[in-house]
Amino acid sequence: MTRQQDSPSSNEVDLNQVVAYNIREARRLRGWTQEELADRLEPYLGQRLTQAGVSSIERAWDGERRREFDAHELLIFAMVFDLPIIWFLLPPPGDHRVMRATTRPVDELYAWLLGRPDQLEPVYERLRQIGVTDPNAAEETVEKITGIPSKAKRWSYRERRKELLLALLDEHADSLDRAVEELGRWVDHLRQVGIRGFIAEHTGDEDFTFSGGSPPTVEERLAEKDKATSDDTEEHEE
Repeated sequence: MTRQQDSPSSNEVDLNQVVAYNIREARRLRGWTQEELADRLEPYLGQRLTQAGVSSIERAWDGERRREFDAHELLIFAMVFDLPIIWFLLPPPGDHRVMRATTRPVDELYAWLLGRPDQLEPVYERLRQIGVTDPNAAEETVEKITGIPSKAKRWSYRERRKELLLALLDEHADSLDRAVEELGRWVDHLRQVGIRGFIAEHTGDEDFTFSGGSPPTVEERLAEKDKATSDDTEEHEE
């Protein structure tokens, strides 16, 4: 069913690993054991996977060996789990590694799945070419042909895309909030200690905290102390 390949760098992740992660998550979502998943896959594969075989598929996410999944296998997983194919291609939460052989982070994957606004017109045109100008009307036509009521009406790609984007926003909102809070703390601290103090903290070199790169001399410190005393005296006299 799958083909093994060498493990990529731990600093990057490939799409096959994403699929493996989502297969495991889909099984947990359905509440199935690995044996039960093997039972459900058998009619589609023409053979029965062992429990170890299912385990090796799921461990391709973070194990030492990777596996390749082809497009037809994605369709099989979608049918077995009763989930859309896009489920198996969504980025794992909290993973910010670069996608293998690209320069883009894996958490951008959803944008390539759903498309940017400027990329959508070709999608709508393809839908029109296959007769899906009004998904609700198309669903009603299928109902009339089959005589079977639809469990749920389909909606337009534009609306479906919006729903998926909102769901992804909800899923990643907590991590985004934490990142914003951390950035705020970092900026506040930088304002308190100044750029020299910040560099000194991270280099262990206190010379950075002093103007000119070196601590003041004894004479300079005494002069500064006298100036401070003089300023205090003037304030009291006023």
